[in-house]
Amino acid sequence: MKPYLPYLLSSFLILSTTSVQAATELRSSLSIDSENGEGERILTTEDDVLPGETSARTYTYTMVGDEQANSSKYLSLDWLHSELLIPPSALTIDIDGEPIKSVALTKKSSQGNVKVPLQNKHLTKGTHEVTVRFTGIIEGRMCDTGNTSGSWLTVRPSSFVAAGNKAELSLKDYPNPFTQTTSQKLTVVLPSSPSAASIEAGLLLYRQLKGDAADSDNVSLQYEQQLKSLDGRYVFVGQTDSFTGPVKNFIQELNERPTGDEILLEQVRLVNNGTSTEAMFVLAENADAFEGTLDHLLLVPQRQQLNGERLTLTSAPVMQKNDNIVDLRALGASDLMLSGSQAVSPNYFYPLPVIDKQSQVKLDLRFKASENLVPEQEGGLPPELIALINGVPHSIPLTDTEEDHSEWQQHTIQVDASTLQKSSFLDVSFEANGLRSEAPCNASDLDRWIFISSESQVTLPTNNGQANNEVFSNMASLFATDSGVLFVIPDDMSEQSLQNMASVMNGLPVTPLTGQVEFVRSSQVTEEMVTNRSVFFIGNPEQSPLFNEQKKDWIVTTDNQIDLSQYGFVPETSSEYAWIQPSPWNDEKAMIVVSTQNSIDSTLIETLAFPNETFSVAVKNQNGAIFTNSSSIANELSNNQATSNDESSTSIDSTWYFVGFIVLIVFIIAILFYMRRNKKTP
Repeated sequence: MKPYLPYLLSSFLILSTTSVQAATELRSSLSIDSENGEGERILTTEDDVLPGETSARTYTYTMVGDEQANSSKYLSLDWLHSELLIPPSALTIDIDGEPIKSVALTKKSSQGNVKVPLQNKHLTKGTHEVTVRFTGIIEGRMCDTGNTSGSWLTVRPSSFVAAGNKAELSLKDYPNPFTQTTSQKLTVVLPSSPSAASIEAGLLLYRQLKGDAADSDNVSLQYEQQLKSLDGRYVFVGQTDSFTGPVKNFIQELNERPTGDEILLEQVRLVNNGTSTEAMFVLAENADAFEGTLDHLLLVPQRQQLNGERLTLTSAPVMQKNDNIVDLRALGASDLMLSGSQAVSPNYFYPLPVIDKQSQVKLDLRFKASENLVPEQEGGLPPELIALINGVPHSIPLTDTEEDHSEWQQHTIQVDASTLQKSSFLDVSFEANGLRSEAPCNASDLDRWIFISSESQVTLPTNNGQANNEVFSNMASLFATDSGVLFVIPDDMSEQSLQNMASVMNGLPVTPLTGQVEFVRSSQVTEEMVTNRSVFFIGNPEQSPLFNEQKKDWIVTTDNQIDLSQYGFVPETSSEYAWIQPSPWNDEKAMIVVSTQNSIDSTLIETLAFPNETFSVAVKNQNGAIFTNSSSIANELSNNQATSNDESSTSIDSTWYFVGFIVLIVFIIAILFYMRRNKKTP
């Protein structure tokens, strides 16, 4: 595909639509193993601890259509809490801001469950909020703050909302209901012999849907030949004439098919013997039509403009080049309210360009604070706002009592570039200390707050088109260049190769768009393709003629043979390995190779995408452990520094020798002149 345009924002969308009055039902020759029924939405994927005297957590669930209340629609909350709690400790559940149920907590209720029936107003289309509020009073409390380690409540991951699963089969709800994977699987299906462009489209959609899914483990990528029955929901992606099995029969039943440069999006219901499941078709007559046009499904602003059950697209979003000044909204943050009971924000991320020692990074924070923020008691602890940037805290004092608290306050944080050099992403979060009152019998802590505006801005270095190409650091920079990345994939169509490609794509540190990547099979890659782009090879590079020609220059070879022992690895126990180096065809670009004879472990890809040390070669051994050459990189840097110092010292010594020699010559000339002058004197 065309290697141009970076990522993120989009402009206006020009598309032609064909709407239908009712959802299309297609007869399925495959049995449907699971019928979409009353789906369960989990509240949390892990134990969620609510600490202290008072705490609260808010969870959400989304209805893609209106439902009617009945006995099968309810909220189920499982908990554990401290055995030190005494009355009037309590758990309160709010739905959409309205208190629905309170439960008394005592020693005898240290673990339990409560079921709350849902009403019609809780089952309307849209997103609803469930807030769990905890008040914990412990034994021995006598007018103290209660903020001890002995006061806590844990919301268990077995908690869920059973709210029905009706789908309206409209594209305006995409990616719902496909991402509701708590109790339903989602499978992205490619033709059994797809073109490279179809593989690219399938992998990009798979990566996006897996990231959006409620349970990513329930999202898979398959070939059409693997379909034996239907279990869960499906997305079929590829050229219309490439499907030759059961999907071909589905396509023949569709009322419309794409032609020319069109891609067709259509949501349908597959029916077999009274059971049904939802499916979506993403089809093109010519796979090259996916270029650009598919980005409508990858970009959130574009998704929100989709409509109808059937849509024919011919346009591509107009992309804008990234600015070096972004606000918190670009990081996914809305306005933030920090209070005594909710003093920590989520983490927000943004891909970084290449960072060097001279890079200037700053955060311009815009915020308001409550008037009673500063403790009235003399000697009281001053409140503090902390901005954590890639794990490094930056303190923002909040003790200026002369400030007009009705006005916005500004504070600029200069970020040390060294804290970002090894990172793929900017990681920003906020934490407030001192919002709680520590005075006995004072319950005013919940009135104290800090409000952070989403218009606060981060200034990053201007992207200069460079990409890291010597070590695995900031792999995201590869996708930020205009030329993008060329993925060279195996020639074989095996299920294992497909899963390897899926593992690599799912582990990338960014969500690429079609203009940032191009896929080509190993036997079809040409020197022209790799000259001006970074290259990402998946599979055995020795099987590619073009890559094998450069084998002598690979950093993992010795005497034209793969030699992992030069970095201290044991070749006999190394099952898969990866390396990065300047591209043999363009030393300003990168060549990354992930090589294996079998499967690619997701842990290896995660190590490459989010490194916590500097390395250029990584190996996964047969025991599943990941090893890198970080120590040899460190020694090389140390030796280079020592060599540089020696050369500097030698240069200085040579200079002094030269100066000394000149002084000596001048001294000798002066003596000779003096002696000659004395001879002439009578």
